Amino acid sequence: MKRLFTLLLSVVALYAAQAQEIVLPSEPVALPAIDARALGMGGVAMASASGAHTLYDNAAMTAFATYPAKFSTSYYGQTDFDYYALSGYLRLGRGHVVQAGWRQYLREKGNHDSAIDLGYSLRLGEQWSVGVVGRYLDLKRYDERASALAFDLSAAWQRGLESLGEYALLRVGAKVENLGGFFEDAPYTLPVSLKAGAALETYFSELHQLTVGVDAGYCFNPSAVRGFQAAVGAEYTLMQLIRLRAGYHLGEKGGYNPSYGSVGAGVTLLHLRVDFAYLLAEKNSWLRNTYSISFGLDF
Repeated sequence: MKRLFTLLLSVVALYAAQAQEIVLPSEPVALPAIDARALGMGGVAMASASGAHTLYDNAAMTAFATYPAKFSTSYYGQTDFDYYALSGYLRLGRGHVVQAGWRQYLREKGNHDSAIDLGYSLRLGEQWSVGVVGRYLDLKRYDERASALAFDLSAAWQRGLESLGEYALLRVGAKVENLGGFFEDAPYTLPVSLKAGAALETYFSELHQLTVGVDAGYCFNPSAVRGFQAAVGAEYTLMQLIRLRAGYHLGEKGGYNPSYGSVGAGVTLLHLRVDFAYLLAEKNSWLRNTYSISFGLDF
């Protein structure tokens, strides 16, 4: 476990040392999470249970998936811009999972940014897994256009615990994000960061389940947005049907990665999932009045 996390940290340090300091887009691009479930828990995502949007969080977690396939679509709305995502995974035998996703974001004032992600995760025994995600980004602004290639590296670990409630599951995950860069001499750079987190999922009975999680991360490059972030969140599940969530996200760079609180809820009916989240941000924050809604199918 220590060797994998040490390797992830070494890759980030090497890349950050070689990266150039160039200007970020003027629009805020550090969206806290993709799906409503993660947003409702303050953005906790590194060690969350595998889902259709795990491709954007910690792809390695998908190797522990119990469903053969999941698909989800999410809408993320604000006063100034919105964000749309469609993604899913397909399990290919035990331990092999392929993932794909498409996103469209910053749809305002002539902007039309989009990204295509392809991922693969591999289970290593009963407790370990690794994942890799490749990404193509196309930034189409009203006055210019740029494209980039990037990739993420992730690792995950989980273990069952029988001393808490009827059953409990402890998960730990980490990810190096946005290794890569823009083509040609575009005046943008990708924010390279290292994130890690842990989550404890406890079943008190067949009716009641509680999940608590914590994330922490650091953006290494560029210096304009360099800083720490952290999140803590909880989810209560009743009868595997109704879910209530709350969380808090702490960001060191208010203009790029601001702080906010969050609340959320979800309903699961047969194979259909519906989730909603609302962010409680300060009046001058660009995350104020932000909400997200997700629809999903489990097969």
